[in-house]
Amino acid sequence: MARLKGVLEKLRKEKVVSKADVNIGKSGLHEGIVKEIERRLKEHMAVKVKVLRSVRNTVTSEDIKRLAERLGAIIADERGYTYVLISKKSKRKTKPA
Repeated sequence: MARLKGVLEKLRKEKVVSKADVNIGKSGLHEGIVKEIERRLKEHMAVKVKVLRSVRNTVTSEDIKRLAERLGAIIADERGYTYVLISKKSKRKTKPA
């Protein structure tokens, strides 16, 4: 369990200092954005999402919490309108055939 916490903390720290991976803009939380966040979670285990100023009235932190729940992720860090989502599912390593 301690090892898992260490890995999650490392992912969170890496994402906090980097630029946002996905920006939620005028179109809001549409299916394309959700698919991209889901893809990045599967590929990298973590994704940094920023809600741009143009949609802050329509996309709330509750929407982001529901999105994380739907995608099987946790919100590891929340700073203003920027969120770091980390997948609850471990990255599966495929065995060579």
